[in-house]
Amino acid sequence: MYDVIVVGARCGGAPLAMLLAREGHKVLMVDRMAIGTDIMSTHYVKRSGASLLNRWGLLEQLRQAGTPGISELSFNIDETKLAGRAPGCDGVAEDFTPRRTVLDPILVQAAAEAGAEIRDQFTVSSLIFDEGRVAGIRGTGKNGIETAERAKVVVGADGIRSLVAKSVGAETIVDGGSHTCGYYAYYSGMRDKDNAASLSIRTQDRRFYITFPTNDDLDMVFLFWPAEEARSVRKDLEAAFGESLKLVPELEARVRQGKRETRITGSHLLPNFFRRAHGPGWALVGDAALHRDPITAQGITNAFTHAAILGEELSAGLKGDKPIGQALADYDRRQFEKLKPMFDYTVHLSMLQPLPVEVKQMLPLIEGNQEAIGAFIGSFLGSVPLDQVFPPHLLDRFAADVERGRPELRHVA
Repeated sequence: MYDVIVVGARCGGAPLAMLLAREGHKVLMVDRMAIGTDIMSTHYVKRSGASLLNRWGLLEQLRQAGTPGISELSFNIDETKLAGRAPGCDGVAEDFTPRRTVLDPILVQAAAEAGAEIRDQFTVSSLIFDEGRVAGIRGTGKNGIETAERAKVVVGADGIRSLVAKSVGAETIVDGGSHTCGYYAYYSGMRDKDNAASLSIRTQDRRFYITFPTNDDLDMVFLFWPAEEARSVRKDLEAAFGESLKLVPELEARVRQGKRETRITGSHLLPNFFRRAHGPGWALVGDAALHRDPITAQGITNAFTHAAILGEELSAGLKGDKPIGQALADYDRRQFEKLKPMFDYTVHLSMLQPLPVEVKQMLPLIEGNQEAIGAFIGSFLGSVPLDQVFPPHLLDRFAADVERGRPELRHVA
């Protein structure tokens, strides 16, 4: 009998297993893939997420693995160029952009060192229920033998198509629709700075670009198109990349001087949703609980945030400081309250709409003002609260865009 079984050993599951094991709880973590297997990812660990790695004693390992630390960010919004440094978060003033082949093994190793039991290449086939409460898992290990394990709580950290979420019927409580398709590739020889990332927006053409350095002396170039163009983009990714890069000559020149080292990969399935993230004997973390468009690159940081909050709440429940059901409910409430504002902002950006009038008026005013630029960049990175940069009525508009983006309302308004 385990205290907790975690299904999924990535950025939500592994830190959670580590935190619970450090508190002395008996934890089993399983994953259907081999540890260290690459996966589609934005790579970006915002400084708010890096501050959690620092708190957990893992940030230095990421540095030692040769992961670039990003201290400078440039926003190129049509003809306006904003470049600067955002405020830090809990003493961390850099973002990090690790390959998942680097980050995930660090997280899993930390969980193992804390005492969590790890089983990779273990495929969960179903959950065990006792009188309507989740009580364990059934699955098959790499030896081909089917086993059943029981626990007080089962946590689904198993991604957007979560088996745990499906098995418990976790309802979608917020559905912001799907508005972009995004594809990326890795390049060598195009880097100009080891500590800088750039973001470009072409509002008339409805294009969004992010580029940054990552491990192995490579840079990632990530492009976004409106979802309605997904079919034509997928039909010829090479042409779509090439034509879109022409709209940002500075970036195109950097790409041309480099060499693409990988195929172009990505997805046209980029939904924005919150699921109910708790119930009798179960909880969800990471993309299983909350998925948002990668246009703001918040996924890894969200998963870390989930792990931190659920680890705190669930440990209190397991120690008897509060009922476990209350602990799970408190986790769900806290994560939603903390992450909903950036979720709204992300959905708004993913619609690739014309800039709000207020933002158009703001940009020329802050150009050249490094403190204001830092705050604007910080709002994107999560180190500055959105309400310190945008007026209340604009935040209300972001939230309204989430409602307008619901699938049944997408062609209304």
